[in-house]
Amino acid sequence: MKNYAVVELASTSDVSEDLCNFEEICTFNGRGLFLGGAPKSGTTLLLALLDGHPKLTVLPEETHFLEECGDYSALTDFQAKLRRLLQKSSLRLLAQGRIEPLHEAAGLDARDYTSFNYPHFVRLAEHFANQPCMNDSLLFSETVRAYAITMGYDWRDCVRWVEKTTRNEACSEDLFRLFPKAKLLQVVRDPRAVFASRKRRLINRYGFYAKAHRLVREWNQSSRQIKKLQNRTDSYLIIRYEDLVQNTREVLGKVSEFIGIEFLPVLYEPTRAGVQWEGNSSFHSAFSGVSAQSVDQWKNELTEDEVWWIDMHCREGMLIAGYQPQPDAGFSFARWAKRLPGESWSGYLRARRGSLCQWAGLLKDCRYNVHSANAQGENHSLCV
Repeated sequence: MKNYAVVELASTSDVSEDLCNFEEICTFNGRGLFLGGAPKSGTTLLLALLDGHPKLTVLPEETHFLEECGDYSALTDFQAKLRRLLQKSSLRLLAQGRIEPLHEAAGLDARDYTSFNYPHFVRLAEHFANQPCMNDSLLFSETVRAYAITMGYDWRDCVRWVEKTTRNEACSEDLFRLFPKAKLLQVVRDPRAVFASRKRRLINRYGFYAKAHRLVREWNQSSRQIKKLQNRTDSYLIIRYEDLVQNTREVLGKVSEFIGIEFLPVLYEPTRAGVQWEGNSSFHSAFSGVSAQSVDQWKNELTEDEVWWIDMHCREGMLIAGYQPQPDAGFSFARWAKRLPGESWSGYLRARRGSLCQWAGLLKDCRYNVHSANAQGENHSLCV
């Protein structure tokens, strides 16, 4: 169970002096843990597994703070920055109570924030944003601290606070600039499974999809970070989704050691803001706990041409992440020119244009000739 502190702020915006001790808030600021990965890679599952640990404060919603740090920097008033964070990010969902899944879109899993005192959370965050010596990094961690206090968690006893946004790993330079003591967990998943999951959601909602290249581009954007970050052994850890759901005890043990927390059985019980979590699989309306059922689902969902398309465009990243492309993943004009099942004509044209740009080396997101963060000048290019 979480370690709950005594909270005496439920009805007032006044904050006692000890809650604003600058040394303590700087210490809290240095305890960040960020989760990242391509969409539908399993980042939400990992977040839900970490949510119940008594030594962690886990934000239940994405903020895209790192992706949009330039927009925050452009604002000069910290109250304006806070309003953007609370109103433009998914933190706004904390005010909406019970949120049911939109089954027709299959894109939103259930939340239950009915017991969360959102007005109190906002008052605390606004008060903290007025503190002297404020900066963008402290603004974010102070918002997390306001969430912890509102939830009744003992933030001083917190080993790590956790934020998950897809593509956090692609923002690693800003991450470690703003939070030098932070840690980063990247979840990677077989791109064929990612493609199948996202394709299913798009077709369920629209009847077709128009992102055949965008989906592989986003996966490449994520996987190309592995070489860049792999030498940050103290602050970066990569996890394969397949390992997480098939060897859960081993992977969560490794994660616990990396974070610096004790492994506890509660890590097997996914929650969101302390409430049992119902999963957001594209292939099941709801589930709880850890299930390996979705690992090979893509084999029943994708055609041979779709598998070929993914393997051809993601080959370099697949080899880096330990996924084996099909032997016939070489170029074939006839297969390349064929429209994929469910692909709209406008999507077809955009996807083929994106494919040509990738081969021409014009897409940074799909280039793997990146230097690792501490590679001492060695070029880790894996381009073929």
